[in-house]
Amino acid sequence: MYNLFIISIIFLNISFSYQNYMQIRINHVNSDDVQLFQYSGIDIDHAYYEEGNFIEFAISEYDIDKLISLGYNYDVIHQDLQEFYSSRLTNNYSREFGLGSMGGYYTWEEAVQRLDDIQAEYPDFVSEKISLGLSFQGRDIWAIKISDNVDIDENEPEILYTGMHHAREPMSFMNLYYYIYWLLENYNSNQDAKNILDNRELWFIPIVNPDGYEYNRSIAPNGGGMQRKNMRNTCGSGADGIDPNRNYSYMWGLDDQGSSSDGCNETYRGSSPFSEPETQAVRDFVEGRDFTIAMNYHSYSNLLIYPFGYSYENPMDINDLNTFIEYAQDMTQYNNYQWGTGTDLLYPVNGEACDWMYGVHGIFAYTPEVGSQSDGFWPPSNRIVPLSEENLYPNIRTALYGGALISSELNIQDGPYQSGTLYSLDISLSNIGLSSSNGIIELNFLADPGIDF
Repeated sequence: MYNLFIISIIFLNISFSYQNYMQIRINHVNSDDVQLFQYSGIDIDHAYYEEGNFIEFAISEYDIDKLISLGYNYDVIHQDLQEFYSSRLTNNYSREFGLGSMGGYYTWEEAVQRLDDIQAEYPDFVSEKISLGLSFQGRDIWAIKISDNVDIDENEPEILYTGMHHAREPMSFMNLYYYIYWLLENYNSNQDAKNILDNRELWFIPIVNPDGYEYNRSIAPNGGGMQRKNMRNTCGSGADGIDPNRNYSYMWGLDDQGSSSDGCNETYRGSSPFSEPETQAVRDFVEGRDFTIAMNYHSYSNLLIYPFGYSYENPMDINDLNTFIEYAQDMTQYNNYQWGTGTDLLYPVNGEACDWMYGVHGIFAYTPEVGSQSDGFWPPSNRIVPLSEENLYPNIRTALYGGALISSELNIQDGPYQSGTLYSLDISLSNIGLSSSNGIIELNFLADPGIDF
């Protein structure tokens, strides 16, 4: 009987060993130390760093051993991050836009059910969910389309939103559900919502990595699980899986600083580009559509990141770079997220989704990192709605920028103005969007009584 039990475990491929994660701080750290951590394979994902002062980040038991071997001392901020995050989650929250049972976050099953619920409530605008393929463990990777005339593939700009490449980042998809509800509920009362639904085709892939997220639910049913990668067995001592956001083909495996060749590392890139069914599903879907712009959501750090992330010197075409910057400045004007490339803001990466989308397909792809250092990977339940709200404007602007977007600038000579006198207006119209305008642009002038055009 004992031998049969062992055989069934191997067959089901569930030999993952639970691994503890801590939040630590290392004092008197400079850029040389940070580079040493990276070259030694220590993951400093979402580190809070002050040059010459300290670095604070989440670290696994596996990487703690590496840190100790390098001779570094550290202070423990949270001994058990899963327990810490779980302690901040509750089911006593406002039911705004329908939160989930895992401390306010949807479980995977709830997220899938919510897609069906939205489609049933708004069938004229929301497609039935579409499976893009199966994950490593056989779960569907679902997508939905939102637009007017949703069952017709119209000649409209296509916009992509994705969430949860990393399984411990649930705000990456919760904010997308909030945005979806905002669009549908405000179609008849908000001009931006109406313009987007009438003139764009929006596609959403809320959960790219369902296996990792389900594993987190299994080890932490109330939320807080720290599994990052997918569920392929790559490391007998824990930290199993392949990082989907290092598995894309563009600059895949360029070096071991922007990704790792170690199956136990948090940024393990896999055996080859697109080795994982999760990234294959995204690849095949993107290559079958014509997206102009994309938001690939992550958390945390209050950042808006654009390509390229693999090099300290950005080789991007200067006109495209200026467009990325212009849009980023607009998108962050209210939430005050920092913007820049990965190397500007964090550290080099390779095999990353946005670099692939832009580098291979010319899609203006961004990585928003939702939430502050205090929010962490699992923000408290009462932060779900505020964090969704602060990313609503960037989501709206992304959809608008994806097609034609006419901007006007008006100049008039200085007053005072005399009654019965003519004055000239200089008006400049420009298309600041990513698609050509379709049809005639109509310019209307509205003024107080007594002023004629």
